[in-house]
Amino acid sequence: MPSRSPTPAVVGIDGHDGTGKTTIAKNVATRLGFSYRRPFGGERGLALSRAAASGDTAAVLRIGADALARAVQPAGEGRPLILDRSWMTVASLVDDEDFRDRWTLWIPTILCWADLPTTLGRLALRDEPGESVALHRHYIDRYRTIAQRMGCSIVDTSNRSEDASTAEMELIVLELLGDTEHG
Repeated sequence: MPSRSPTPAVVGIDGHDGTGKTTIAKNVATRLGFSYRRPFGGERGLALSRAAASGDTAAVLRIGADALARAVQPAGEGRPLILDRSWMTVASLVDDEDFRDRWTLWIPTILCWADLPTTLGRLALRDEPGESVALHRHYIDRYRTIAQRMGCSIVDTSNRSEDASTAEMELIVLELLGDTEHG
């Protein structure tokens, strides 16, 4: 995977819904004193979903790149940044070849992954409309395939405590940033 980041201290934590990525991203940011941002929260996430549902690859890539570019803009605090979702989210929504040929905003990213039963169990606790098991299976497999193909670290949160998963993620974040001060 290309390891160039638009700023020297940005790491993405990505993965399918229900894998623990938001909880772990917030935990890591808090424990390390980093900033935390959700590039695809709110209207940007809805726009990305609509573009993907309509099959508009160009719009998915444009919206995804714009959301990430905005998220990594310096906010003045001068702290390293943890992104709750990154380029893998965009890659999961389009054809591999289209993504590979047209994507340019590479951020070091770690996959937060959980098996299907764990993911479904976590999602069942949410007050959100449910998706089909087949859709969840597709995205769980898709994210893992992308991470493996791109050489990204994978933190498997299946049957692991939040603390254990956060601690593993924290070590990988520090390694990606070459940070010896925290480690």
